[in-house]
Amino acid sequence: MSEKTVKEKQKPNFIEAVSMLLVLLAAVVVCVKADINIIPAMIVAIVWALIIAMKCGYTYNEIMEPVWDRCRGVVEIFLIILAIGMFVGAMIYSGTIPTIIYYLIKIVSPAMIVVLSFLLTTIVGIIIGTSWGTAGTVGVIMLSIAASMNVPMAIVAGAIASGTHVGQLCSPMSDTSNVCANFAEVDTMTMIKRMAYYTVPTIVIATVLYLVLGLGSGNAGASLEQVDLIRKEISTVFNTNPLVILPMVFVFFLTFKKKPILPTLTLASLVGVLFGMVFNHFSFVEGLHTLYNGFSLETTAGLSAEGFSDIFLNLVNRGGAMSMINAALIIIVATVYGTILYEVKAVNVIADVLFKHVKSRPAMCLSTIVVAGLVVALTSSSFLAEMMPKDLFGEKFKENGADLMDLVSSEATASTQFLTCIPWCDTAIFLAGLSGVPTLQALPYNFFGWGCAVMALILSVLGIGWKSGKRFFALNSTKTAEN
Repeated sequence: MSEKTVKEKQKPNFIEAVSMLLVLLAAVVVCVKADINIIPAMIVAIVWALIIAMKCGYTYNEIMEPVWDRCRGVVEIFLIILAIGMFVGAMIYSGTIPTIIYYLIKIVSPAMIVVLSFLLTTIVGIIIGTSWGTAGTVGVIMLSIAASMNVPMAIVAGAIASGTHVGQLCSPMSDTSNVCANFAEVDTMTMIKRMAYYTVPTIVIATVLYLVLGLGSGNAGASLEQVDLIRKEISTVFNTNPLVILPMVFVFFLTFKKKPILPTLTLASLVGVLFGMVFNHFSFVEGLHTLYNGFSLETTAGLSAEGFSDIFLNLVNRGGAMSMINAALIIIVATVYGTILYEVKAVNVIADVLFKHVKSRPAMCLSTIVVAGLVVALTSSSFLAEMMPKDLFGEKFKENGADLMDLVSSEATASTQFLTCIPWCDTAIFLAGLSGVPTLQALPYNFFGWGCAVMALILSVLGIGWKSGKRFFALNSTKTAEN
């Protein structure tokens, strides 16, 4: 009996590895220009990646086994995205979001809403260290207020994408800060201080830009007559008793207590339904319908849309798990694509060819950012994006007078922040679903998302913050012992 021949597995060559990325980018560009969903682009890229993988000696079952394992790992993300849709619908059904808008729209200027969206999400994100929790609470509120004021939503969406992720690099509560510290072999606060060389200037510049953009778009905001009209429409449909704000307070409390986001959002949604029944006299059945399909003025409240302003209708007719189903599906498709490329080591091949001879600070910084960005784009995993550059470039950094803090701080600009910039990454999909603004439309205004990488490159040229350059305050070179 002849034994079955097993084809030897090999890495793709450079052209094959790059083609796996270029096919995706080309397909995405076509979809964006045609104004259609990017899922077809992802499917085309998956088919091409499978062809390359099989050419490299993998059977279909061999390459798909890790894909199924990884997909099982993103089930929670899938459910969280659906839960966000339920939560938004419930907070409208309860009257929580409309009531918050009812009171704040009189005291918050349209010209200030953009910079406030950035600063408030930044502060909360630093305190709790959770980007998705910040976006799901403060982000939802600021987006709703901005929508009621007719402020350009792409700018606000970019500000919120930026602000919610400042804490990832600046908060001792953040998992990213702690993982980066572990990889750099220093304590968390030392790592945060090293990253502060580029995070602090980026925050300052972003704040100024958001202030300027807000002042420039303030004239497009709601007039006093429009504000009064929106308040009247809110009070017509919802009970504006301040007590209905309690469901949002409940969510803030659980989030600050670092409770898991999925049960937090689910429980808060049920509390929202209860409040909607008590205060707005909506039915329980319509509450369940809202959790699934979102709030509808005609279906849920039994009111005709005629006579209500478009701004008000856009504000309340939203939410529900089904409003986020497209975002949740993209997560699964993107995971399949990224896992295939990761398993065949396409990123390693590209890095070996492009960055084999880099030696200067800017070149090392750029190579680390590019590799981390590629890993993020392929896997939506900040952990892998933090780990792979260290494995590829750790010795190179040391040989050229840098240390692990320089390496880790460089890749951190991409590992967490690019998650908000790449349309098929889970975080970008989540934020786009939350705001209703496509990632690429918000990208020009996501100053912290791409600004950290730009600032890190500038400082690498100047040598500021680098071991081989100028450090203006002492940084521990090794991890301090924990008591």
